[in-house]
Amino acid sequence: MISLLIKYKKSILIITLTLFMGSIAYFGFDAYRRSDVTTVAAKVGRAEIPARHLDRLAEEKAQALRNQGIDVDENIFKLVRQQVLQELVRTEILNQAAQQAQLYVSDYEIASLIRALGLGAASGQFNKNAYEIQVRRQLRMTPAEFENQIRRDTMASSFVRTLFSVYKLTPAEIKYAYKTQHGNVKDFDANKKDFASQLLQTKMETAPRAFVDDFNRKVTIKNYVRD
Repeated sequence: MISLLIKYKKSILIITLTLFMGSIAYFGFDAYRRSDVTTVAAKVGRAEIPARHLDRLAEEKAQALRNQGIDVDENIFKLVRQQVLQELVRTEILNQAAQQAQLYVSDYEIASLIRALGLGAASGQFNKNAYEIQVRRQLRMTPAEFENQIRRDTMASSFVRTLFSVYKLTPAEIKYAYKTQHGNVKDFDANKKDFASQLLQTKMETAPRAFVDDFNRKVTIKNYVRD
């Protein structure tokens, strides 16, 4: 979601961990339960993703494609909308995981991130009225909704950093893996650095799957969008 704010020149915290995000696609839209609800795009547990937020972000992304000279027809827009919904669901999954891990984002951090975006800046100073008008007009959100979005995205980013921080390799693990793969440790010292990097990448690609599987067992995800 935060990636969609890049047009405001400065980003907050962009979730760049593609490997982890890709693993969450495991849920797939076919796994979502459908209903006739029109005001809610999806639910992750008890958390609702409003349809109006999905529509706004999908239109922003579609407009960005048009600005690049891409013809966004009805079929392309449907794909864009699905992609945005997946992003929103992924962020909510990570946000809930962050809450379960008791991670916290202070009001001071939120205020600092808002200033980093340059919103409400007037003559170099932050102006609350200008900020509120800008958020309502440009983002079509209330300040409270926008600040909640920042908080959730930041929490999601914090959780991903925390998750990846635990995936470290011990010297013994690296050496054992090298011997298993090559049959000996003859050239281990010479190749240790590159091998360790590849081993860590592999571990980070596969490890999040366990988290996703566990989340899927505990939390129901519903999709209310009808294409």
